[in-house]
Amino acid sequence: MKLTLLESSRTIRGGALRNEEVCSYDVGGLPAGEYARVAYFNGAWRVLRWNDERHGNWTGHYATPELALAALHAEIILPTIC
Repeated sequence: MKLTLLESSRTIRGGALRNEEVCSYDVGGLPAGEYARVAYFNGAWRVLRWNDERHGNWTGHYATPELALAALHAEIILPTIC
């Protein structure tokens, strides 16, 4: 599975992310019904993952969006290998 960062067409504002504008990417290449976003706020890149049945939470503290994407990839791939 190859995941890609896609420039987000939306700006995240307010809520738990305060009132700052946030740079974010949508994640492409996920299995059907799975969604994820990588965003920079509070001094780090973080991942939000959700699907049609559950809403996720922001996780991680990564130096780059690519490292956040790699962590997401590992999270998805490892359970399928074990």
